[in-house]
Amino acid sequence: MKKVLILSDTKAGHFNQSLAVAEAIKSLDSIEEIYVEVKVKKIWKYFLRILLNSMIGRKLFQNKRSLKMIHFFYEGYEWNERPDIIISSGKDTSLLNAALSLMYGSTNFFIGNPKKLDHHLFSAVITVLDQGFDNQIVLDIAPTQSYKHDLIEFSKTYNLDPQCKYATLLIGGDGSGYYYNEEDIEQLIAFVNATTDKIKWLVTTSRRTSKVYEEKMEKEMRAECFIAFNKNPQKVVAGFLGLSNVVFVTEESASMVSEAVASKNPVVTLIPNYHDTDKSYGKILEKFKEKRCIQRMDISLLDSNSLYSDKFVPLDRTSVDEIAQKLSNIIG
Repeated sequence: MKKVLILSDTKAGHFNQSLAVAEAIKSLDSIEEIYVEVKVKKIWKYFLRILLNSMIGRKLFQNKRSLKMIHFFYEGYEWNERPDIIISSGKDTSLLNAALSLMYGSTNFFIGNPKKLDHHLFSAVITVLDQGFDNQIVLDIAPTQSYKHDLIEFSKTYNLDPQCKYATLLIGGDGSGYYYNEEDIEQLIAFVNATTDKIKWLVTTSRRTSKVYEEKMEKEMRAECFIAFNKNPQKVVAGFLGLSNVVFVTEESASMVSEAVASKNPVVTLIPNYHDTDKSYGKILEKFKEKRCIQRMDISLLDSNSLYSDKFVPLDRTSVDEIAQKLSNIIG
């Protein structure tokens, strides 16, 4: 049984992508998963990157005695067995991922662009855009776990009828060049309330959502189920997506958009009045749009016709299946 070490920077979006890759590996081989949350000591991370990008630095890490150095650069790493495979996402885990792979000779995967870190420090870099790396694995969408929830039980928990027609609204907040103002929030509320005669709404906010806006939406939005995440965090996204016929998601969150697309529902990404989309993320969104996985829409243009789309093309396979297929040679 292979030991798979999953490094987490505590960000749910990054961690969930790593879990999806582990799920794909599990479909290929018998594994034991180990989860470790870590925090890089930022004052030293630039020095660590210089070390890992140099031949001298790499030789320093190619023995188990260098485990002592790990604690100099990172907080929280306590596990000291040899992993067969290392998985992580998020730039703050990339350095530790590479260092441990050098130390133990482990196969290692990094999800995303390692940017200033040499991509050859990883067995494969998993991304949704062609970065020009000779060891990249390019996916249709970011790694997303399979939906295994019991929808009947989920429906009972939240007093929902699985036979009803639902729409999901996933609400994030400021970030990645997107900024939400009161007008955006009022337009979202108006859209939901104007369409409740056509469809029932399942709505959840997230840790990014402004508490002021969250309270306003909870009070004024006529949703069948509203989860105010900052007030009462609950993992409902998978259940909501499983029950829904269409998904609306604020566009700033790559992980939320990927989860929505992976649900194989029609997906509308919502753009606030003020946004300055990062160039690389913009390419991901345009890729989704070209594949007809999403429609991009300004919040200000939402109306009752926005509920319906004949432009949508669902994915022909799950994210986990795609990852497993592309990792099979490496894992084998």
